[in-house]
Amino acid sequence: INTRDLICKTKTRYWRIIKSENVMSIKAKKAGMGSGMDLAVLYNKILQMSENLIKIKLMLNAINSGITEFNYEEAKKTHYYNIYKACELKEQLAHWEEILKKATINPAAKAKAGKKGTGKTETFTSAKITAIKSKLQLEINNIDEKLASFNDSATISITDSDMSDIKDMML
Repeated sequence: INTRDLICKTKTRYWRIIKSENVMSIKAKKAGMGSGMDLAVLYNKILQMSENLIKIKLMLNAINSGITEFNYEEAKKTHYYNIYKACELKEQLAHWEEILKKATINPAAKAKAGKKGTGKTETFTSAKITAIKSKLQLEINNIDEKLASFNDSATISITDSDMSDIKDMML
């Protein structure tokens, strides 16, 4: 649980750095302002942490279900993997949408002033972020389809007394 929490906090910190430093003035960058971290490397670390977070969540799920032996490759074949993977991808998509809105150079302004005319530099351009978002959305759609298929085919037997309790809650 501590490892999971640490990964979540670190990912949040890395996303904040990417958001705040994606666009910087050339002077500020040359003066050494900012974290000094390579934002592309940070993003790759976020991707690795996301995969590790999925693995940890699957392990915790196994422990909570009374399973004493864990095999990640087998766990990846379950719907739980798809649920956790979808959550991670949707989180990434939300961050990129925010960065695209608030932390990129306007493509029209950049075209008008020229790359150097803006006096700013950006690591992830609008075009790059749009490409990342498109790829993420395709992955999300694929996983959502798998989850919908699983849910459509899943069945459960419910006793009548259990159903009356549920019906009472819905009123």
